[in-house]
Amino acid sequence: MKKYKLGMICGRFGHIHNGHKLIIDTGIELCEKVLLLIGSSQESHTLRNPFIADFREELIKKVYGDNQNIKIAKLQDLTNEYDITHDWGQYVIDKTIEYEGNKADLIITGNDEMRKGWFSEEQMKGVTELSIDREKIKISATELRGYILLNNKEEWKKYIPKEIITEFEEIRHHLLEVEIYQKILKEIGEDKTIENYKKIYEKYEIEDKERKIRNI
Repeated sequence: MKKYKLGMICGRFGHIHNGHKLIIDTGIELCEKVLLLIGSSQESHTLRNPFIADFREELIKKVYGDNQNIKIAKLQDLTNEYDITHDWGQYVIDKTIEYEGNKADLIITGNDEMRKGWFSEEQMKGVTELSIDREKIKISATELRGYILLNNKEEWKKYIPKEIITEFEEIRHHLLEVEIYQKILKEIGEDKTIENYKKIYEKYEIEDKERKIRNI
């Protein structure tokens, strides 16, 4: 008998890496069933969400196969991924009930600053929240996309579940289809370092955030 009946994990999973795997594996260990909500599922071919939700799901399934303890569902943003309020938290709770018939009794997250504003005390009554320390695996999806863009498979695969290492070329193909990443690659030029990529990416991320917040 596991400690919790239903665990819920919400993330963009773009694409799955060992940080995600640590969170999911924790859920499998503690819960009879784990609901994975693929966030920003309506968005693709953008800076922060270059991959379509179906492809993100496909890569998760390559890692976990037909594990009966996991259910994957898609979750669109209320407005955009920067708009974090208790309304968003209630939306996540309502969608969990819609998919599973009841609230999760365990919510598992990475210790991400944005996630701290998701839920009110009232919303969390009867629910345990477990925050996994991201320092255990120091990697981000942003940085991984940099290694993909720079065609640095050796560095990329250090942070990737072994089940999807063979998918590197397909993942890179999808990333290179995205106009903003074509633009970043052109700006990188001859300085093909992860530091140069991150500097260029940060400029576009600031613009992206300002634009989306203006449109809320």
